Amino acid sequence: MTDINSSAPVSHTVHHIPKFAKYSKDIGLADPKKEIQFSIVLKIRNQEWIEKQLKDVSDPKSENYGKYLGKDEIESMTKPSQAHFDKVSNFLQSKGIQSTRDGDNLKVLASIEKTQELFKTQIHKFTQPSGSQDDTIYKRVGGFQVPSEISDCVDLVVGF
Repeated sequence: MTDINSSAPVSHTVHHIPKFAKYSKDIGLADPKKEIQFSIVLKIRNQEWIEKQLKDVSDPKSENYGKYLGKDEIESMTKPSQAHFDKVSNFLQSKGIQSTRDGDNLKVLASIEKTQELFKTQIHKFTQPSGSQDDTIYKRVGGFQVPSEISDCVDLVVGF
């Protein structure tokens, strides 16, 4: 039994099988030379400001009640900073991985081998149990870790 008052750090890993995998056939490790495309979603700025604005325009007692901001005004206050784009893009480039800006995200095309190394994960090839080998998807299996060098900029990684 673990003493909950213990000062020793507690760590654990949760392995979750994504819903798609329950209905797909894992045919093993993907070809490391195969290229996949994925997106890196950068963290928005001014999260506290967003929450304050939402409360302010929703509170009937506020002088700003019902005075909603426009899309452009909100985006100018929340879109990821250029510094975050540059930091993540330069980091990827230092690993031999190219990225392009796609709105508020970075679109990445990389080999499975480099992707696995970068995110400390394994990528498997899946096919539908009744489908052909041509009908495949590539998904990570097991743990996943955003590199510490860019974790302060990255909110989410999607696409594998």
